[in-house]
Amino acid sequence: MKKFILTTTFVVVLVAPSVQAINIVVDYTYDTNNFFDTPTKKAAMQAAADRFSNVITSSLLAVGPGGTGTGTSAGWRVGFTHPGTGASFELSTAASFATDPFSGAGAADVYGFSGLNANQWILYAGGRALGSAGIGGTGTGINTTTTFDDISGPMHRGFADNTPASSINDLPRWGGAVTFNSGEAWNFSLGSTGSGLDFYSIALHEVGHALGLSTSWNQWSNTAGVYTGPLAIAAYNTDNGTSLTGLNLESAANPHWKDNTYDSFIFGFGNPNTVGTVPGGTKQDLVMEPIADFGGAQNRFELTNVDVAALQDLGWSVIPEPTSGLLFAFGVLPVFLLRRR
Repeated sequence: MKKFILTTTFVVVLVAPSVQAINIVVDYTYDTNNFFDTPTKKAAMQAAADRFSNVITSSLLAVGPGGTGTGTSAGWRVGFTHPGTGASFELSTAASFATDPFSGAGAADVYGFSGLNANQWILYAGGRALGSAGIGGTGTGINTTTTFDDISGPMHRGFADNTPASSINDLPRWGGAVTFNSGEAWNFSLGSTGSGLDFYSIALHEVGHALGLSTSWNQWSNTAGVYTGPLAIAAYNTDNGTSLTGLNLESAANPHWKDNTYDSFIFGFGNPNTVGTVPGGTKQDLVMEPIADFGGAQNRFELTNVDVAALQDLGWSVIPEPTSGLLFAFGVLPVFLLRRR
């Protein structure tokens, strides 16, 4: 039995029109080790990003380099883990260190960041040698409390969540970063299954982290290791005929769904990738569980009703959910475990 370890910082098919609001832009600027060096690799990465783009219907405000309004003020920063080095990395909208309002915290790594277009959500992607298969994290950034609290600013972009008065611990809505192990034996194919670790499945999990799933921000309803977000709980109960009032997480400090505990039908809207998923009439592990059990008919993981409902609990709006989602599987892979932390 082979285990793959990941870490994180911090479907009868139902058919409906695809409605896209956010545009997840995969940016390879900081793929300094050239992990995504072929069109096939980039296509697999884009497919995982597009899966979320085709599910999330929220709109995001444009934010100029000066913040809300005319863009004439000093500026703001976005931060993320550099995919090529693992270092904390910041982009500043200030023109230079001399005009940077946060120079007292040290120089930004890049100056002249142009801001965010309407509905643009940036995902910095790359690879390097890791002791795990991949890492996914939300965006951050050194800014003033007023920048964090500005509902129209770069961190909220129009989201007024029902969270504490200070928004400094709220989920940033500008983007995030994902990194994949350059030493892994990956299967980047989307049209068929094959040998190697299915990249699409792992990328889906990590992009989920970057969007706020299984993180420590205020919007992830973690009460002493129990998830209390009402929509995800309701989706689980609908799929399983239960009446749970909470879903166990790995722990208070590890906010993944409790491993090998919950199953849900594949979310059937938003043009799902139907190759290599579970056979009709069955359910799969939740995408944001720490261990994905590949084997038998299960050789690719998709978003489930519970995972998508958790996006809604985070404040993202999504296309309508089906009452159940079933997809058909093709092919068989040997059993192995994928551990995500």
